[in-house]
Amino acid sequence: MVGRISIGAGTVATIVLMVSALWAWQAGPHLAFDANRPDVALWAVRSAAVAAGALAQGLAVVLVLGNLYHRGRLDAAVGMTAAAVFAIALVSAVALGLAGR
Repeated sequence: MVGRISIGAGTVATIVLMVSALWAWQAGPHLAFDANRPDVALWAVRSAAVAAGALAQGLAVVLVLGNLYHRGRLDAAVGMTAAAVFAIALVSAVALGLAGR
């Protein structure tokens, strides 16, 4: 029962994160329009979108696929890679957001 709840919650969270990542990437120019340096603010928004997409991938691997199949080394490698991309993109988004003000 806990596995099914984890799969459902992971699926919903993954879908919400991917849709918001795609929306942020698409709406980046509109969100960065009023900034002092719109080019830097645009990259901040797009880095945040990449971070959201990487987090969605990590959640999908850990919560959904991890409960459907036995976890192996490949799953751990994909999860760690998604976590690294998420961390780097999040730090980049924060730094670019501060620089774009």
